[in-house]
Amino acid sequence: MNKEILKRFFEGRSNKQEQQQVHDYLQGDEMGAVDEYIQEQDTTNDQVVIDQKYKQDFFEELRRKVEQKEAPVELRRNFSLTPLLKIAAGIVLICTVSSLFYLKKQKQVAAEMKGRLTRIINNGRNLKMVELADGTKIWMNPGTTITYNKRTFSDSIRHVNLSGEAYFNVAHDANKPFRVKAGQLTTTVLGTSFNVEAYENEAETRVMLVTGSVKVNAGKSEEMLRPGQLLDFSKHTARVNIKSVDISDKEEQFTHGRLVFENLPLEEVLKRVARVFDIKITVAEDHILKNKQITGTYYRDNADLALTRILFIHGLRHHKKGENNYVIER
Repeated sequence: MNKEILKRFFEGRSNKQEQQQVHDYLQGDEMGAVDEYIQEQDTTNDQVVIDQKYKQDFFEELRRKVEQKEAPVELRRNFSLTPLLKIAAGIVLICTVSSLFYLKKQKQVAAEMKGRLTRIINNGRNLKMVELADGTKIWMNPGTTITYNKRTFSDSIRHVNLSGEAYFNVAHDANKPFRVKAGQLTTTVLGTSFNVEAYENEAETRVMLVTGSVKVNAGKSEEMLRPGQLLDFSKHTARVNIKSVDISDKEEQFTHGRLVFENLPLEEVLKRVARVFDIKITVAEDHILKNKQITGTYYRDNADLALTRILFIHGLRHHKKGENNYVIER
């Protein structure tokens, strides 16, 4: 089959004799000319170059689907049903084959990647420590999830994704940076210890550096942190704020199951307390939490005691309403 005839046919410029030639060709099993024509069109239009190992299977799959459909009424008058469906298959191929090949390949790749991902979840009420293959230790707070590709983790970049809060003590490897992706922040280190707070229901993502140095990519900005610095990133405004904090005993606090709050809004503190102790906290009047911050370290063993100490700072108190319900009031 002449590719110029195919070109004119698919562009609607062929005469009756050429249409008949294409019609006869499409009834056959040999589709090499069509394959070549599609490949040329994809390359010329700067579209996705089709991976040949997916092409034949999908070509046959698409032809079967098209051949199951009914031909347009206005075209039935001139052609028999089978040839018409063959032509329709060719037209559909030209319009959709590049994107569909690509999507199929992407789905297969995504499925393969999903199978390779390792997911670590802390669904308990206590701190959970895990050690990765490179020797990095991670202390995960309740409600925290870490995912990473176990197959590629030790290649060139050690990359993990974080949702929740965790303290990292990264094993040093100058040739393999360690990256933590948490929301819109990516923290890159070689070997150091730091804490990341990235709760989905909170307005800010935070990184506190305890030892070493880290580079934090926050959208359009990139910041280098020194020990004793805390980076706040606002999800709403994308603004970055860096402040100095007291890091004495912070590693012990983070790794021994303490609740550690550093200038955190009281509203967010109560959310974390509710999550840690698996309790429900309601506020009698919403405004009593406004403009109130909490800095301090609290134990996880007693919800009543932790709430009492946290609320006392701002002259607030709580009372129980049922077994696991707490109401905050003045």
